[in-house]
Amino acid sequence: MTRRPEVAVVAPLTGPRAAWGAVLLGGIERAKAEHPAAADWRVHDETAGVVDDVVAGDYAAVVGHGDPARGPMAAAAYRAAGLTCLLPFLPPEPGALSWAPDEESLARLIVEGAAALGAASLSTLHDGGPQWTELALRVCERAGAAGLVAAPPPSASAGAGDVLAVLAPQEHCLRLARAAAPRGPVLIPADPGLGTFASLGPAAAGLDVWAVHAHSCAVRRADSAVTALARTLSATPDLRGPALTEAVRANSGVLLTPRGVPLGEGWRISRLHELCGRPVP
Repeated sequence: MTRRPEVAVVAPLTGPRAAWGAVLLGGIERAKAEHPAAADWRVHDETAGVVDDVVAGDYAAVVGHGDPARGPMAAAAYRAAGLTCLLPFLPPEPGALSWAPDEESLARLIVEGAAALGAASLSTLHDGGPQWTELALRVCERAGAAGLVAAPPPSASAGAGDVLAVLAPQEHCLRLARAAAPRGPVLIPADPGLGTFASLGPAAAGLDVWAVHAHSCAVRRADSAVTALARTLSATPDLRGPALTEAVRANSGVLLTPRGVPLGEGWRISRLHELCGRPVP
């Protein structure tokens, strides 16, 4: 009798990324219901030593990770160990498969969105985290290249032609925006699939807020990755390494390019109150 394969699920269970972990665990539960014999799913908290624990385990694959600072190192370690790695939430890494949009295009879209909103200047606020600090720098660089004035954070005297981009986890964006007292439109990153999204509608009252969001929400990305893996292991439980990775790619309901990213996946900008009124995609 073939032994049921084991899959490591690396999910942030606590801290600022716990909402992403909850989405991934929800995807695992749905996969268990649809493919009950596919695998034994072993959950690991995304902590400093988790990569070593996963590499030392007898796993067929690993799915998860939500920390962009640790993603490249984790993927490199799994690649060296010959372990199939699926990243629903992080950009692609060599040898891994990703269901996330291209982060490099995000700064360009924010600047293009500000211009489309009639901005004469673009201000940025961020929460000081490395991910958001780097994005703010890229936004400012692109704003200058596009002919927009890269303004300091707005004050009560700022003109209505200023667009404010707040770059932080979505649950913190509108608090930061209100402290800046913007007079023009506000752009914030958002994901309707996260539990923290529900608070954004009421918090945006009185502000002209536009959500910068991926075409596919976190729930859809997690489900696509986990379902492709479960479908593959149900049919061929003994596959491992690059052969398993390629089989998961072939079984993905979302078409993945040779680089391991969803074809055509990207970003869009929607009015927040309209996005809030729709069911999770």
